[in-house]
Amino acid sequence: MNGKTIFWLLVAGAIILSAMSGYRVILKYFLPYWEGYQSKPYWDFKQWSWGYGTRVPNSVNDPTKIPAGTISRAEAFAAMMQHIDRDYTDLKKLVRVPLTSAQWAAYLSFAYNLGVGNADNLVNNINSKNMSALEHQWNSYVNAGGVVNDHLKARRAAEWELFSQT
Repeated sequence: MNGKTIFWLLVAGAIILSAMSGYRVILKYFLPYWEGYQSKPYWDFKQWSWGYGTRVPNSVNDPTKIPAGTISRAEAFAAMMQHIDRDYTDLKKLVRVPLTSAQWAAYLSFAYNLGVGNADNLVNNINSKNMSALEHQWNSYVNAGGVVNDHLKARRAAEWELFSQT
């Protein structure tokens, strides 16, 4: 089995479990796959990140000022889940239609990667259930530094596949 097959098997298992526990179960597998783990701070386009892509606390948005310290996998996982829960709290206030656990997981992955402000841009199409416009809009967020990024294209496609499997 290749890595992609294993990934989708894990996600499928998580979706089955999510009937009991919700989007958090899916994201437990989905986000680490896409974010990867790094114990040391790394420059991530506009900020210092570590762990599973969370911002290094008290870091300065200056690529020349490397923050000190490391983060363990357990700490990184906890930080990731706290970030997801904050995003869910913010976005739940805006979404007026019911979403499945898989849809919330996909939407929160999008928000985790791009920020709640960009996820907020999808709300009108989500609330109007305009799946065609939503798919087009969703898959347009594939640039890093103004350049199309193949990893982001693949991530958006995986998120959309998860969102649209209702």
